[in-house]
Amino acid sequence: MLSIENIKKLNEIKLFKDKVAFEFEDGWTDLIYNLGNNITELCKLANCEFPRIQQIKEKFGTLRFYYNDKDLDIPDVIKNSISALVSQSEIKSSRTCEYCGKLGELRVSTGLWFSSCEEHKKDSINMDEFKELQLIKRLKKQDIK
Repeated sequence: MLSIENIKKLNEIKLFKDKVAFEFEDGWTDLIYNLGNNITELCKLANCEFPRIQQIKEKFGTLRFYYNDKDLDIPDVIKNSISALVSQSEIKSSRTCEYCGKLGELRVSTGLWFSSCEEHKKDSINMDEFKELQLIKRLKKQDIK
C-alpha cells in the first residue's frame, strides 16, 4: 500500500487532508496528487465548494475516484469539468504502473487485474493475451457442443 511519505504528500492537498483513506500503491501518487490539485484549483477559480471525496482506490487494475457533489453549491460546468478530470485520470491509471509510476499496461494474473510496467508485471498477461485466451476457450467450448 501507500508509503507514509506519499500519504503526507497527498494530505498536503486540502481536498484530501485527513478526509479519505488512500487504497492504492505508491506508483499512482503523482497521478492522484495532480488530480487533487486540478480539482482544488478549479474550485478556487470558480469560488465554489470542494466535492466530498469518499474513496480513492484501485479496482480491476484502474483508479476509482469516488466523490459526492450533490447538495453542494457547485455550478454544473464545474461539476462537468471535475468529472472529466476524474475520467482522464482513471484512463491514465490503466497506462501507469501502480507500483512505480512508469509507463505500464493493464495486466491480469490469477484473475486479478492490475496496471504495471515490464519490471513489475510478475507472472501475468496483458489484455491482448487475455482476450486471445478467452477466444480460444469459447472456440473449444463450441467444439464440445
